[in-house]
Amino acid sequence: MFTRILLTACILTVAIPAFGAGTLFVGLEGNTAATQTSDLDGFPNVQWTSGFSFDVSAAASRPDGQVYLCNGAFTTRLYLADMAGHPPVLQSTISVDISGLAYGRDTLYGYSNYATPKGIYSIDPATGDATLAVDVYTGTGFRFFALDYNPADDLLYGYTEYGNTGLYSINIDSGEMIEIVDPFPASNSSGRAMAVGNNTVYILATRGDDGVDGYSYDLSQGIGGDWVPFTNPYPQYHSTGGAAFIHDLSSAAPDQGLLMPQAPARLMAAQPNPFNPMTKIRYELFEAGAVRLTVYDLAGRQVRTLRDGATEQAGASEVLWDGRSDSGLAMPSGTYLYRLEVGSFVETQRMALVR
Repeated sequence: MFTRILLTACILTVAIPAFGAGTLFVGLEGNTAATQTSDLDGFPNVQWTSGFSFDVSAAASRPDGQVYLCNGAFTTRLYLADMAGHPPVLQSTISVDISGLAYGRDTLYGYSNYATPKGIYSIDPATGDATLAVDVYTGTGFRFFALDYNPADDLLYGYTEYGNTGLYSINIDSGEMIEIVDPFPASNSSGRAMAVGNNTVYILATRGDDGVDGYSYDLSQGIGGDWVPFTNPYPQYHSTGGAAFIHDLSSAAPDQGLLMPQAPARLMAAQPNPFNPMTKIRYELFEAGAVRLTVYDLAGRQVRTLRDGATEQAGASEVLWDGRSDSGLAMPSGTYLYRLEVGSFVETQRMALVR
């Protein structure tokens, strides 16, 4: 389902994005030109710094500052880069082709243009297994070559090249799409390298728009605001590639290599999600601890206890939920919360049961 909102009046004032700690990362697809980074100081006349050389078709940043990178046509290889000068490390080969990447809710997402069905898939970085998470293609024909996640509103954002071209918000749970703004004002108006940071979308034009500015959109404008141009890091190339917004890059010491999470555990996305009749919930402990895993409805009522507080050793674990309560009652369709507690550590994510 998508909602298209018609734009009427012209906006006379231009909103300049507000910036915080973070770095914009971009790379090119189809060659090994140097990746580029910018702290966006002096926006929109930003300065770019050359990094490692790598073929980048998609990118997404994790909260710890590491960046997932994709390359390869049709057979997509997934890498992890620590942004400290070390070569990217191959993680897996993804089971479907991937164009845009996004990271949110402790989950890696990517848009597949050639899988059946097309749509946004959740990806297991360790194995490359991909599961359809949001069907944005059926009934619309929308293809989001550019994709990222905005932690400020818990939504994915995508830029279409097919269907009604423009910037859309995408609800991960319901699949609802809302057009935020019409295409940026370049002749071809196609874009693939896109990142979201500081509640702002950054995108580079491509395919026939060589040398034009990059564009940003401050999401606090709401619907129908203005694109703001900024300095293009690749004025001499097609800018097809990938982009990511890296938060607090300075906190990663150069000699640490690939960083490990500082929390004692992490909770991963349920797969499949949405699900019927069963989904798999996975979590990982980085040290031994008492584990409690519970399911709640949106009213805050506890539905099911999946782990009851017993001590477990460090390592990865998984548990199945069959959509039933502790008493065996089949729960109705809807969104449910699953909550992991390990000592004082608590993490909650959402999943949707569709009967």
